[in-house]
Amino acid sequence: MRTAPGTGDRGGRVRGAAVRAVTALATVAALGVAGCSAGSDPDPTASAGPAGDELPLGDLDAFWEGLRAGEPVSDAITQHTQLQEAIAACMAEQGFEYTPVDVESRVDVTTAADLGLERGTREYAAQFGYGISTDDMGYYAMTADTAADPNVEYVASLSAAAQDAYTTALYGRPVPVEEMGATDAGEGCEGRAVDELLAGPEATDAFDPMALWEEESAMRAAARNDQRVAVERDEWVACMADAGYPDMVEPGDGLLTGTPVEILQAEFSELLMAAQAELPPAETMDQVSAQASQAALAVKAQLAEKEIDMAVADVDCRATTGYTAVLAEVEAEYEAEYFAAHRAEYEAYADAWAELRAARDS
Repeated sequence: MRTAPGTGDRGGRVRGAAVRAVTALATVAALGVAGCSAGSDPDPTASAGPAGDELPLGDLDAFWEGLRAGEPVSDAITQHTQLQEAIAACMAEQGFEYTPVDVESRVDVTTAADLGLERGTREYAAQFGYGISTDDMGYYAMTADTAADPNVEYVASLSAAAQDAYTTALYGRPVPVEEMGATDAGEGCEGRAVDELLAGPEATDAFDPMALWEEESAMRAAARNDQRVAVERDEWVACMADAGYPDMVEPGDGLLTGTPVEILQAEFSELLMAAQAELPPAETMDQVSAQASQAALAVKAQLAEKEIDMAVADVDCRATTGYTAVLAEVEAEYEAEYFAAHRAEYEAYADAWAELRAARDS
């Protein structure tokens, strides 16, 4: 949650960046974060499908379930609270006072984590659709909160030199705009908190998380393109047309990808740009982010019902046509071959998560 102090560009570049950031979050929110505890050897079991059916669980999915076992799913507000507490502890070590910015007591929002809903299920779809406009993890509600920073008065009481030292301790060294995103986030207390609480294991000789992600994504795409799945996909397309959603081509996987998601993301982006264009100029990046999220909440009121209706129809068509069941069976086959070839890398990754978790808990 790195923020840059000072004023931001008041022109279209800053506003456009904020809108793109919020739009991207609607996409990225769909990506699960693996847990931090290493499980035992994967043992394929059965899992519940969107309609409650028992579906085969592939070797790789079993691995991920084992890795996530016992790890609570945190929404954006909970993560913010944890980060603020970590920042306060770090700043105290640097000799500064820091009052955590309290969002939890000011923002009242029910998230998917609060309800224990799993993305891809019908229950999740009925409440949050695809998680695009519906603020399923509370990010828009949290960022839209514009209450005063409780640290402003304390910082103002410091000498000019101490204020500079405070800013450096909190954010790290000043970073030119053109270098933002390319520097170590751990230089200041805010960046360190993000690294300590949210960052996953870095690549080693034993595994490369990004390479595994890309290879796994390619494997799952190949499974979705298997001829057995293609037959059921055609049935899903017809079912969606009957439900009032023509021009659907691809159901994707687990409400994460596919034609409905692409259509809704594009509409969300268009509505967000229109809502953002009506907002007054912002002076800082924090204000830009808050305004972008306020615009996103306004779009939620316009788009959420449509998104939920489409997602429920999507889940129902996946179930009634057999797409979900066939995809699960085919993916299990692909996963078995893939996981056998990459088992050592995934086990090394799990060990690294266990070490990282132990270090954070110590």
